[in-house]
Amino acid sequence: MLMVVALLFVGYAAWDLSRRWESGSVEVDWVLVFVSVVPLAIGSFLQGFGWIALIRGTTKADVPTGPALSLYLDSQLARYTPGKVGLPVVRMAGAKRIGVAAGAVGSSLALEMLSWVAVGGIFGFALLSATSQHSAGVTQVMGRWGLPMLAACALGLIVLLAVDRRRFPGFVRRLLKAEGTGALVPPVLPLVQSLYWLSWAAHGYFVSCSVGLDGTGSIATSGLYVLAPVAGFLALAVPAGVGVREAVLAVGLAPTLGSAPALAAALLSRGVSLVADLVAWAVARLVRNDKAPPK
Repeated sequence: MLMVVALLFVGYAAWDLSRRWESGSVEVDWVLVFVSVVPLAIGSFLQGFGWIALIRGTTKADVPTGPALSLYLDSQLARYTPGKVGLPVVRMAGAKRIGVAAGAVGSSLALEMLSWVAVGGIFGFALLSATSQHSAGVTQVMGRWGLPMLAACALGLIVLLAVDRRRFPGFVRRLLKAEGTGALVPPVLPLVQSLYWLSWAAHGYFVSCSVGLDGTGSIATSGLYVLAPVAGFLALAVPAGVGVREAVLAVGLAPTLGSAPALAAALLSRGVSLVADLVAWAVARLVRNDKAPPK
C-alpha cells in the first residue's frame, strides 16, 4: 500500500513540476554544495554511535566501538538495495563480529527505526511550524496535516521512552526480543538522533542557499530536508527512498524557488547524501578494528 502511495506521490510531483516549469538556467554555488557534505558525514557517525549505545543497552554486551561503527556504516550503504533488505541483512550478518546475537541486532534495528522516524517527524514538523511563515512552499506542503503529524510522532516517541516493556502485548515483546524491564528505547538514542536530524537541517540550509535562496528562506525550508528522508524511508520498497525524497523536496521548494532550482536542489541533496555516506564509510574503514571481542 505504501508503495502505491509513494508512486502516486512521485507522479503528482512530476505533474506539479511540469505545470510550474519555467525555462532558464540554474546557477549553483558548488562551494556551498561541498560544504553541505560535512554535516551529513558527521551525522552518519552520530547515528552510528546512537545505535551502538542502543545495542549495548539492550544486550548489556561490551560491544567494540570500531567494528560496530564500521558494521553500521556498511549497512547504511546496503539500504540502496531494493526493498532496503540489504540494511538488516548486512547488520545481522555482522553480529558475530561485534559479539552479539543476530536476533538482538535485528530487534535493535526495529527499535532504532521506530525512534528514528518519530524523532525525524518531530524535528521536521517542529522546524517547519516555527519557520514556515517565511515560505509559501513549505506551508503548502504542510497544509492541515503538519500539527497532527507532529503530535502523532511525539506520542510515539513518548511511548518508546516512557512505557515499560512489560506493558506491551506479548507478541510485540517476542518480536522485539524485549526481555526484562524498562523502556524500549534509552534516552540517549533520541538525543543523538536529534543531533543527526539537525545535521540534515544544516545540509538543507546550504543546499537551498547554493541554488539561490536567501538565508531566511533557506532556514524556513530546512525542515523539508528532514521530512524528505523520513518519507523516503516509509516507502519501504524504494531503495533509499529514491524518487520519493526528491519529490517531497521538489514539491515543497518549487513555490519558493521555482521548479528548476527546486529540482536541482533535490538532485543535489541526493548526490551529497550519497557522497557523505561514502566518506563516512571510508573513514570508518580506516579506523576499523576487527579483533574479536573478549569472551
